[in-house]
Amino acid sequence: MRYPNLTKFYCFLALVSTLAVTHSMVFPRQPHASRISSEKINLFISNVSAIGNSIKTSYVKPDHTDYNISHSPIVSFKINSNSILFLANAQVRDPIDFSVSFITDTVKSLKLDPSAIESKQPPFFLSKQTKAERTFQTCFVSGSSSTSSFGLNHTQLTSAVDQVKSIEDNFGLKRFLGLSSSRRYQCMLVTLKSTLPRDESYQLWVDLLKKLQITFGIDNT
Repeated sequence: MRYPNLTKFYCFLALVSTLAVTHSMVFPRQPHASRISSEKINLFISNVSAIGNSIKTSYVKPDHTDYNISHSPIVSFKINSNSILFLANAQVRDPIDFSVSFITDTVKSLKLDPSAIESKQPPFFLSKQTKAERTFQTCFVSGSSSTSSFGLNHTQLTSAVDQVKSIEDNFGLKRFLGLSSSRRYQCMLVTLKSTLPRDESYQLWVDLLKKLQITFGIDNT
């Protein structure tokens, strides 16, 4: 026995699913970076304070959104009397632009010049030394406790996003039905400026990255 109505329904469902996936791939949605929640900020402060640091918070720059990139307001953390940590979620429309250099084009105050040194192994980050201070910078993709969650270029960061997406429940089905976007490329821009000596500033940086993973490891909100 044939069921023409059921056949038409399945054909319609397949067509809608195909169109949804095609739209997601060909027309990525305009980026909209999520804000860092007050709850997460308070938890991060608690985690950093637990290792013997004093820390105060302020917002130093409003959010920014255009057709290609969006970033949340930048949160500033004054750590002790010698270091400042800056955090901001950033999302790009096109994965080829998913890099620290592209993100910081809209955050000029945090952009490092090309002479910054890139670490050779995970967690990947940039470092820059001047007479006044030492600066560290990376971008963190939430959802994994692996050091590969930190990256600088689009290859490293898109790989981190794909790794997190791949462990999402029913990811294959959601992607086929167009319910899980494959083009939501967001990370947290992390920048530390410190006047501490070289070894001490590096150790603070490593400690802060660990606290970031503990605090923001599940989501970036």
